[in-house]
Amino acid sequence: MTEGPAVMEPSEADEVTESCLLLRHLAHDEESLARGPLDRTRQHWIGTSPHELAPSRQPALERARFIAPGRDPIPPSTKPFHLGLYTSTARRDGPSMWRMYLDQGSSLHPLPWYTWELRVTDPAAEVLDIRSASTWADFVGRYPLEHDGSVFPDWRRVAEDYAGVHMTLRAIVATQGFRFPVGDGLAAAPYWDVESVLWLRWHFSGLRLVEITPPHAPQ
Repeated sequence: MTEGPAVMEPSEADEVTESCLLLRHLAHDEESLARGPLDRTRQHWIGTSPHELAPSRQPALERARFIAPGRDPIPPSTKPFHLGLYTSTARRDGPSMWRMYLDQGSSLHPLPWYTWELRVTDPAAEVLDIRSASTWADFVGRYPLEHDGSVFPDWRRVAEDYAGVHMTLRAIVATQGFRFPVGDGLAAAPYWDVESVLWLRWHFSGLRLVEITPPHAPQ
């Protein structure tokens, strides 16, 4: 018996995902969030307070912090945390999925939270929409990085072609925790959890502080 995450064909995962009625309803109301393409005017980044496991964390946006490191090694990962910047799409009638996750309570992300709106108007900022398991498998196969028996995306190479990679909700439903055949190997199982964009290069033309949670008490 093979241990580890289950192996599926991308087409099978997509077929099951396509039958999800809830996802269809979400796509009808928020197509950008569920299926893409990315809405560049509703990207939110939430800065949280420092934690004992991340004492250097700051709740404010600083451009230098989010530039992918030049020659530093990038550990193999399906969702790297040591380069770039993650945003999540704010719904038209509410917060982003990342904010909804924080609202459930997490000791890893202490209050206060600073929600920033980031606009991307640069037409040269090409974003790859991952819309399905098939798209994810093709993506990993296009930028393969083999490590310890699994194939990961080579994010250094990805950054040469794309400013960001958008993991849609549909793709997350289809890929979360599954491995897919890629070339002669198996792609490592991704765990993105919520709709997100990993920005590998800074292309933000406007920053706006949307909210501080909880709000500061009046002086």
